[in-house]
Amino acid sequence: MQDHTLNKLIEQRKSKRGGARPGAGRKRKMEEHELIEKLTPMATVAFEKLKELIAKGDVKALQIFMSYYVGLPTQKIESKIEGNLNNVAVEVVRPHELEKVA
Repeated sequence: MQDHTLNKLIEQRKSKRGGARPGAGRKRKMEEHELIEKLTPMATVAFEKLKELIAKGDVKALQIFMSYYVGLPTQKIESKIEGNLNNVAVEVVRPHELEKVA
């Protein structure tokens, strides 16, 4: 009985994982194009404002411009993986041995 109850609880918890959620994931191409169409009239104003801020010496505006114009610098990523394979226990169970366990 306990195994059945435990399995039932596990299945209930698994059923609540994942699945589609409203607003999740990447926007559809159509939605992206609609958003671009809405923002396009403001592009000229945005570029002019960016130009003004750069002329005034705004460092953040200059960083934004350079990151899009030149691109971000390549980043060096270091990773170190350590492990000890000597402590791994491997047990081979043959099908006819499963009956003895159960």
